[in-house]
Amino acid sequence: MEHNITLKDRSSLYVSGIEHIYSFNDKKVELRTSAGEMVIEGENLDMGKLNLDESVISVEGTINAIIYSKSRKPQESLIKRLFK
Repeated sequence: MEHNITLKDRSSLYVSGIEHIYSFNDKKVELRTSAGEMVIEGENLDMGKLNLDESVISVEGTINAIIYSKSRKPQESLIKRLFK
């Protein structure tokens, strides 16, 4: 799956290649793309378009940062960590 981002005037962001959306609020969007984990930070963020069939999302608002990170690993249970 191809991953692209388009940012216009720091106020309109279009992202393709979306695999999962972890959270979305007016200050932060956390999602997984085909290129890795992504966090979008800003102010007054609003989801303009979400189409999971096409794997795209658009975000409106003031975009302050677009951050890629390593993939999330499933957390082990407390008991499993204690008895390693």
